[in-house]
Amino acid sequence: MKVLVVVDDDRVSELLRFYLRPLGFEIVRYRNPIKALDNLEEIEPDAVVVSARDYPRHWKPIAVAMRSLRPKDKCAIILMKGEVFPFEEAAKAMHLGVNGVVRDALDDREEVDHFQRLLKRYVDVDEGRRAERVAPSPWDRIDFVFSHPRSLTPITGRVETLSSLGISFSPDNLALVADVEIGETVPDCSLRVGADIVDVSCKVVRSGKVVAFSFTRLAPGDAERIEGYLRSCPERRMRALLKNS
Repeated sequence: MKVLVVVDDDRVSELLRFYLRPLGFEIVRYRNPIKALDNLEEIEPDAVVVSARDYPRHWKPIAVAMRSLRPKDKCAIILMKGEVFPFEEAAKAMHLGVNGVVRDALDDREEVDHFQRLLKRYVDVDEGRRAERVAPSPWDRIDFVFSHPRSLTPITGRVETLSSLGISFSPDNLALVADVEIGETVPDCSLRVGADIVDVSCKVVRSGKVVAFSFTRLAPGDAERIEGYLRSCPERRMRALLKNS
């Protein structure tokens, strides 16, 4: 599956990559909307994500051209809006066959869930390839610790979501990560999944109250180990419910 991302902001692009890769998408990113428009037929995307903030005029011809090639149920078009998105623009989006509009901050879990639900509703996500992010439950044993890339201070906190491709994490002490920058490499990280300890290297793709990382290095077999543990989450939940009933 292929998704065309037309976004100028590198931070938004990295966040989109962070949330799209676990769904099995190959990502084609353009900064130049004219080039994206010219190459639509060649790319043949299964989904198109366009920043209405970056390209308030160009998203419309992209939507028109895409709809001339594929209908709404064959290719999802999702607009990333800024803080302001006038009613008139929303009406135009509906008229032009846009499937949905989400905020481009992607710093709200509900907004991220809405974004991923839109894709899953309109795109036939391959369940066999999907590495969906899972939010740990009380019956899961998932922990994450990393060393600050410069001070080497250990950073502890709570895992928010995990997949074999990345992790989002709420630090216990926000002051310790205030200077950790998007795009920075964090080579010294430890992830516990059940009884296993996995050493990983990461890249920061989101900062703030919740820090998101994409994995840049995993030892052979560790991705499968993580996926296997996450697949067994429903079984652990059932065992916990039976034990407490």
